[in-house]
Amino acid sequence: MKLLYILLITCFTISFSFAQIEEGNRSMSQGSNNAISLEIPNAEAKFAKKVWTKYIKEETKGGKTKWDKKMKEFFSDDLEYVAIGGANTIDLYAKFTNVGENVEVSVWFDLGGAYLNSEMHGDKYNEGAKFLMRFAIEVAIETTKMELKEEEKKKKNLQNDLESLKKKKEGYHKDIEIAKNKIAEAEANIEQNIKDQENTNGAILEQDNIIEKIRKKLEQLEK
Repeated sequence: MKLLYILLITCFTISFSFAQIEEGNRSMSQGSNNAISLEIPNAEAKFAKKVWTKYIKEETKGGKTKWDKKMKEFFSDDLEYVAIGGANTIDLYAKFTNVGENVEVSVWFDLGGAYLNSEMHGDKYNEGAKFLMRFAIEVAIETTKMELKEEEKKKKNLQNDLESLKKKKEGYHKDIEIAKNKIAEAEANIEQNIKDQENTNGAILEQDNIIEKIRKKLEQLEK
């Protein structure tokens, strides 16, 4: 599992060379505020949202995460995340947007009075960037698991097809055996038929002789 995690980090470091962590003001439910954004390759917003709710539960403590249907964003209230909030809780806002075959994730870290930004918060901002990067890797892991499951399902279907083909082959062999037995039986019947025809022809000739004798007898009686 560690090797898989290292490989995914390496792959995503390469993949994100064209979509690095970005910082800037973005529109959300509380106005336009500083956000940390990242574009995750080969992922969909719908799937990333499911991973996000799970990720928040695993990475933070306390608080509640809700989906704001009207604003189309997640709101996580009073989260405990020491690396960024220290002894204080923080609020998180997150939006997911499909961009071609990728998904863009924007996260706002409300520290209470200010939104996390690189100019004011330095190390905390780096932790926020790491937080988002780890989420991107988690999306990659879950996507890969899903792909693996799909491919295993395809393999299972192929194995079922193979078993079906094997059973059909066995059936064909049985058909051949039955056909062979029928052919052998038919050949024996032909041989017997030839003998029966010869015997019947002999009986007909004998019957002709008997009939001829009776005719001659009849002729003599009629004279």
